[in-house]
Amino acid sequence: MSSLNINSLPLPDLNYGLSDGEFHSWLLSEIENVPGRDMYAEVYEDSITAIVKWRKRYRGNPVIWKRIFKKDRVIKELIESAPIIQSVKRVIESNENEEKFTVLDLCCGKGYLSMFLSEILPQEKVKRFILVDKAWAIASKDTKELKPHHMNWDHIYGQNPLSETNQTYFTTWPIPLYTSKQDLKQSCNPRQMKKYVFEKTEGPIIVLAVHLCGTLSLKAVDMFNSNDNIKFFALKPCCLPRMVHANRGDIFKIGKHEFDAKEVCSNGSFNKKNWTGPPRWHLEPKFNLWADHLFRGIDVGDSVEPTQNGYRLLYASEDGSKAKDEIIIQVDGGFQNTYMFAERSPLTKEIWNEV
Repeated sequence: MSSLNINSLPLPDLNYGLSDGEFHSWLLSEIENVPGRDMYAEVYEDSITAIVKWRKRYRGNPVIWKRIFKKDRVIKELIESAPIIQSVKRVIESNENEEKFTVLDLCCGKGYLSMFLSEILPQEKVKRFILVDKAWAIASKDTKELKPHHMNWDHIYGQNPLSETNQTYFTTWPIPLYTSKQDLKQSCNPRQMKKYVFEKTEGPIIVLAVHLCGTLSLKAVDMFNSNDNIKFFALKPCCLPRMVHANRGDIFKIGKHEFDAKEVCSNGSFNKKNWTGPPRWHLEPKFNLWADHLFRGIDVGDSVEPTQNGYRLLYASEDGSKAKDEIIIQVDGGFQNTYMFAERSPLTKEIWNEV
């Protein structure tokens, strides 16, 4: 391949005629100085390779590619997901049981995290991903077309124009991606998911909850606490709960822990990229308190006294371990850098022995 002047490249798109190698090199240059690049070097490199595979998958379908690949959005998703991708990879690769994992991706949006993992994880150890979001349509034979309020799923179920047998993209993913329409805030949702997901799933389950807004983080913690076949749990909380909970005097309860909503609720929200509310830096103390309460609510048995090791706060018991990590992935005033991990015994040493 001839030498490549990265700075002279146009924005990559199928119509520009870049080779996949040039596209790969351009992406690597774009993440050269992102947060965590050195700490999660292997994750970033594997994920860039995954994006190139997406490009190959959707070659011949520029509409889907344009919808899926918005550079800044994809890189932002990768930066926030890198610590979780690394942990999930370690859990699955270290597991010696023959049973395959099922991975639930809560409030998944288009499903970028599962899309990365489907390309990265060993196929022989993972049965499926379940992409949970209330914006999906119900995935059934009766669903003939999407309504305007539904999230487009053509990158998963759409027809592949390059297939000689009229197959959909569903068959092209190394590990299958299934969508599941679920509103985690509905009171009936825990019973429904226990009956139709957790009680019917063979093998261990991993639950991933990245960028969960408000009380959705409470729902994710409750899900882990209530289902013993969840082997591993990862949570990255996002926005604080809205003031409506404080105004009506709610007491939040998760596991054995409870706290007053007034401690953590706040006005303010994003409308696309625009923030409406008090200056965001005012919210950092409340966010830290919110994260602490969520962490306390994760039940891994009767824990011994916590240990602090660098960026990690760790609780351990005979039944499992949980950790709260402060990993700087948001800069320029961002402060939502808290990740929580929990695993039921037996533990993955590669996760819990790291500094």
